[in-house]
Amino acid sequence: MPSRTVSKAITAVRALLVAAGVAVAALTVLKLATMPPPPPDSDGFAHGMAALVGGLVIAVSLGVAAVSVVLPSLLGRADPLGFNRWQRRVLQAAGLLVVGGLVVSLAYGLLTDLLLAGVLWFGLVVVAILGVAVTLAWRLGEVIVARLSGATAGPTE
Repeated sequence: MPSRTVSKAITAVRALLVAAGVAVAALTVLKLATMPPPPPDSDGFAHGMAALVGGLVIAVSLGVAAVSVVLPSLLGRADPLGFNRWQRRVLQAAGLLVVGGLVVSLAYGLLTDLLLAGVLWFGLVVVAILGVAVTLAWRLGEVIVARLSGATAGPTE
């Protein structure tokens, strides 16, 4: 396959992963928000377990979406979204938080407390998601300003 076709295919897969991750997270939040309260005579274990699993699904799905945005920056490839050097650095740090945080959390969990390690990794994924969201908003702001001023919306080193 020519390089341009491969690049388009990779971009399409990335867009699909971002859309799927955000959609799964949004649907999970909707389901958790509309879940009926536990019966008055129950201890609420099933309700709490559903919230715990739902939170994990949200973290993993948004983590997949974030990693799919971060992937070209992590691999050092050019990105069709035109991120500048600092934006790529933020995206690389976000990828390191997700992947490296998983490794560190698993090692910590095997040595001490697995539950605390899960909470640690969840926190790192949330920070990575926020970093990706801020970077995407930053890039979108650059594109909007460039369009309004009549300049090109390419990367600004």
